[in-house]
Amino acid sequence: SSDLLTAPNTFSGDLLRWGRDQDTTLWYRTIVTSARTSLPAAEPLAAIMPCMQLNFSMFRAAIGGTSGQLDVRTKCIMVAAALAAVLPLEIHHLLAAIVGAFGYMLLQMLEPSVQQTSKVGKAEGFAKKAPSPQPRAAPWRSVNAGKGLSQADERKWSALRNPGRAPVPAAAAHTVKADVRKPSAVPVQAPSFAATGWQAEVDELLRSISPTAESRAAVDAIAKLVSRSLLSALPNAEVDGFASANPLGGTAFGVAVPEVDIVVTLDPTACAAHRSVQDASKLQKSLIRTCTDRLVSHGSFKFRRSAFRGSEPKVTLIAPAVGQNQANIPINLSVNAASPARCATIFEACGALDARSQALILLVRRWAKDRGVSHAAKGHLSPYCWMLLAIYYLQAGQEESAVLPALDSLVKTGRVPKKVGDECRQSAAELFKGFFQFYCQRFNWRNEAVSVRSGERLPPEASLPVHILLHEDGKTTQVGLSIEDPFERRTNLGDCMNWFSMARLKEELGRGHELCSRDASLAELLDPWTPPEE
Repeated sequence: SSDLLTAPNTFSGDLLRWGRDQDTTLWYRTIVTSARTSLPAAEPLAAIMPCMQLNFSMFRAAIGGTSGQLDVRTKCIMVAAALAAVLPLEIHHLLAAIVGAFGYMLLQMLEPSVQQTSKVGKAEGFAKKAPSPQPRAAPWRSVNAGKGLSQADERKWSALRNPGRAPVPAAAAHTVKADVRKPSAVPVQAPSFAATGWQAEVDELLRSISPTAESRAAVDAIAKLVSRSLLSALPNAEVDGFASANPLGGTAFGVAVPEVDIVVTLDPTACAAHRSVQDASKLQKSLIRTCTDRLVSHGSFKFRRSAFRGSEPKVTLIAPAVGQNQANIPINLSVNAASPARCATIFEACGALDARSQALILLVRRWAKDRGVSHAAKGHLSPYCWMLLAIYYLQAGQEESAVLPALDSLVKTGRVPKKVGDECRQSAAELFKGFFQFYCQRFNWRNEAVSVRSGERLPPEASLPVHILLHEDGKTTQVGLSIEDPFERRTNLGDCMNWFSMARLKEELGRGHELCSRDASLAELLDPWTPPEE
């Protein structure tokens, strides 16, 4: 002890060198013990501090030399122990720190948690078939984020869509990864209705999901918030909000399939930071990333996922509450996208022609979302496609008379076509049942195209690409669903599907038809879909 006080620097230097060669945690104890046993109680700090004038370069070298053996947690504990030994802490300070630590641990234990399945048993099997891990990046900067299938599948299907390319050998076939049930602290519950009977339940649901003045005001407020957040980064941007349903009532899969679309429209050439990007698709994605970075960092938005696979890339964000007693609203954010405006135009035109058509569109889209067949990033049909399927049924699926006319004039001139006769007296609830019956029993999946532009049951035009689905064995193929984009006649909106999503589509339509045939309740029909156990 006396040597430590008379020659602190020499002793400390020797002790540090010894600590690097031996156990690093011991030299702290040696310094503290030696100092405390040799000093009077009246002036502990005045005598200890000269002894503790350590060379910090040597201190960093001591810890850095053992970085390969110590993790971050161990280093933090060592630093905390050194501070507790050196700082002039009273006994009540230490007791308060201990009580606070135990209180924090207790709060962590009381938080809700879920039972996670063990991954030890399946680690070996995964290692045999999993590719080498890819470097991680920010969620919205990953080019594969939101994709339902791998790049290998995309190359195979691209070769099938383009006959000039060489076919992919069967050995390159890849299994589509199906969804499996994951534990959840807040599982999705089935809807409940105060009314009784099919018609009454449908009317109650329509009142809750139809757009209202309050919901439109909320969408406009979100668009204004996005515009203000992007003003400094993109001063020439125009922001528009679209919603074909009421986004204020949370539903199952609300984040996966948001009801609100926010479209940022701007001239890419006016953005100095993006002028060097020549490829139009890369430029669009770059602008989306710029908007996302700005909204998350300055606009109180929360990022959820990205979907860059389709022709119109987008990201899903959680918008902050814009009204009193309103919850956060999930939104789709896109740049220079045309589908949201087109969808809103058709939806409003159908409402002007027949109110039942809007009601059926809302019912079909809500059912598709609850049953998990409306998530386009997973290879399913988008809400825009489901709207076209509902309209086509009202045009060509009625045995008595059509409810809606062909929308060719709306596409070409923007004028709403003339109404058809009102011989059809079915309510929206009855038309909802007929929707399942038409696509389960009467629709020709191979030789019929969904075309709301013509409104007739005809085979696909020669200009519409045929989408071929390749099964997991790499050999079996089938013709996919043909859905003509009324604004782009050479675009098949059904080319986003794969063999698994096609099977799920027919499975859900068959389930809906079976439930409607035996007069099941609407709550049972809308029971949220859950993936099977792994």
